[in-house]
Amino acid sequence: MINGHGDDIYRYKDIRINFSSNVYNDFDHEDLFCHLADRLDCVKNYPEPAPVQLEKHLALSLGLQPDELMVTNGATEAIYLIAQTFRRKHSAILMPTFSEYADASRLHEHQVTNIYQLEQIHVGFQMVWLCNPNNPTGAVMDKEALVQSICQHPNTLFIIDASYAKYTDHPLLLPSEGCEMSNVLMLHSMTKEYGLPGLRLGYVTGPASLLEDVRRQRMPWSVNQIAIDAANYLLVHQDEFTIDLASLMAERERVAQQLSQLGGLQVWPSDSHILLCRLTIGKASALKDYLAQEYGILIRDASNFAGLDSSYFRIAVQSRAENDELIQRISEWIAQ
Repeated sequence: MINGHGDDIYRYKDIRINFSSNVYNDFDHEDLFCHLADRLDCVKNYPEPAPVQLEKHLALSLGLQPDELMVTNGATEAIYLIAQTFRRKHSAILMPTFSEYADASRLHEHQVTNIYQLEQIHVGFQMVWLCNPNNPTGAVMDKEALVQSICQHPNTLFIIDASYAKYTDHPLLLPSEGCEMSNVLMLHSMTKEYGLPGLRLGYVTGPASLLEDVRRQRMPWSVNQIAIDAANYLLVHQDEFTIDLASLMAERERVAQQLSQLGGLQVWPSDSHILLCRLTIGKASALKDYLAQEYGILIRDASNFAGLDSSYFRIAVQSRAENDELIQRISEWIAQ
């Protein structure tokens, strides 16, 4: 974690509303927590060195073969394992986006080139990293254009981070479709899907031949037993963790419109629950501290995303009441 992240709630006291982590916070986790409480004695024993049984369970739920899926300690572990597996490659990163792609690539001696559209991909790139839906913009790529680019560059490995797939109604490449392509690995986040980022549960899907190489880099016991138990519970109880996507997307539009009408900031168009905003006066860090210290509201200072500056911040849309409070407090800060 070279460049830092959002959701630095550990730096503040008494945060009431968290807009910073790109997670929908309105799930009811009480039954899951009770289940895990009853299973706490499992920590007295080692988990499987590799979470093979969970991989079988998860693959079955997605209609994949177990060797087409690898469970990791969050999607971030997968990013670093892939960069390590294919070290010293020439990696293109579609910007602006999550900093870990560049951090992991540089750690493992990749040549890194920033690009800003699919049309800039050329045969000199051995790997392309992209986030879809994207963090921090919330934008979704046209599926046909993405598939066309993948097919046009069969010797380039595409790493597609689909961690926020649950938060858009736009067409996306499915894990089963990605597994049929010889040059695609897809990243997924159960902790994003179920609003549990502290559990660190991710997985990679792709052709078995590619994943076989990545598995060789995996440390034993990288996924702990509590996380494994939580994942198995969530797979059985998926229907209890559904999002009213139409309502969430409508709320995103409402929030974007109201923020835009405040004056003093601009809002990027989004296809998901993520909104990237740019202040036209002041710094995002000052707004973040004001909201956290005065009202217990946490936003993401987005100034450390490559290509963005100190005026940018990011939020993940929450409930209507929470969103209304955020808008009101930002309005007060702008008016100061």
